[in-house]
Parts: sequence; structure tokens; C-alpha cells
Amino acid sequence: MRNRALFSTRQIAFAGVLGAVTVVLGSTPMGFIQIPPISITIMHIPTIIAGVLQGPVIGGIVGAMFGGFSMYQAQTSVNPLDKAIFSNPLIAVVPRILIGVVAHYVFQLVRGRAGRSVLVAVSGALVGYTGYALIPTFSGYLARLSGAGNALESSPIRVVIAFILAVIAGFLVHRIEERFGHGPALAAAAGSLTNTVLVLSLIVAFGFLPGQVALTVGVMNGIPEAFVAIVLTGLVYRSVSRFTEG
Repeated sequence: MRNRALFSTRQIAFAGVLGAVTVVLGSTPMGFIQIPPISITIMHIPTIIAGVLQGPVIGGIVGAMFGGFSMYQAQTSVNPLDKAIFSNPLIAVVPRILIGVVAHYVFQLVRGRAGRSVLVAVSGALVGYTGYALIPTFSGYLARLSGAGNALESSPIRVVIAFILAVIAGFLVHRIEERFGHGPALAAAAGSLTNTVLVLSLIVAFGFLPGQVALTVGVMNGIPEAFVAIVLTGLVYRSVSRFTEG
């Protein structure tokens, strides 16, 4: 009796292609969306796509490639803190493997109207909270430009702006969900937040950053990254799923 191959040729090719895409994103400006004062990475999206379309093992393999590349980049970094942090495989590799695993199981579990409602609520909450947290930073720019930015820092105005942003985000994601489905988008949110929470938690645990600084980074970068992952994963999923699933 012949032994079945552990992975099909398609799965191997799929993992190789998405691993290569991860390297390209990390090596070029394409992997980062710059919206001062924040920088949003999309390097984790190939790992999410791998988990959703090809299962937890392939998702984990692509995530391991992501982590391995992070370790390589750390060796060439001019920032000694980056080198110290991402030379540690527990920080650089393990969370990235879990991105694909978590994304796969969330994709499998989330179905039906409840999943749709959760997606809209999560998206609105992510964007609303990010807006509320970042308003003081942006108001500083406005104050220097027009002298009127400080008014935005009052709590009632921040709450109103955050609520408006949350409603807009929820509406946009609802329209995306109608066209592309909510499973991939929720998987993207879960995978992205897995990366952010685990990496920052381990950075704090190893004593590289204080908890408050890590929390600030998580809010300013991690939450916007999750929302961007929701949007891009939905778009990519519909484009390639018909050729890769099964």
C-alpha cells in the first residue's frame, strides 16, 4: 500500500507562494501602510489567507516563514532593540505560527447571522476605540495648523467622533460582508489580534518594554492592523478561493 504524501503538491506550492509574498511585503514598502503617526503592517495577511484556505498546518507553516523572516530582518536591523526582541524565536516565530492556526479555526466556527453581527460589531468597536485613542495625537497636528485642534480633546467630542467612526466602519464592513462573506473577515481579525497580543505580551514578559508602552503600541498599531486585515482578507479570499479550496 502506498503511503499518502503528508502534503499535496498544491498545498506545498500554496505555502511557498504565500511565504514568498510575505518576504516581498517585508522587504519593500508594500508591506506597510504609513498613516502618521502610525505604521500598519500587512505582512501577516498571507498567513491568515493560508490558514483560511488550506488549514491550520499550512497556515502554521506560512506563519513560521513569516517568523523566520522576522528573525532574519532582526539580524540586519540598525535598531538594537529590534535585534534583541526578534532574535528570540518565542517572540518572532511562535505567535506568527498561531496566526494561521487561529484564523483557520475561527473561520470554521463562525457561520450564520450571528457571525455577521459579530463581524460588524467587532469592526465598529476596533475603529471607534482606535479613533478615540488617537484623537489627542491628531488634535496636536490640527492645533499647530489652525489653532482649533485642542477642542477635539474634550471627552464628549471624542466620544461623538469615535461613535461616528464606528458606525462608518460597521457600515463599510457590512457591505464587504454582503459581497465576500463574514467568515474570512472574522478569521482575519482573530489572526491579526493573535499576532499583536502575543508578540506584545511576550515582549513585556521578557522585559523589553513596560506594559503601558506595549499597550499604547497595541492600540495605535494593532487595532488598525486588524481592521485593514478584515478588509483585505475578504477581498483576497473571494478572488482566490475558487481555485484553492478543496
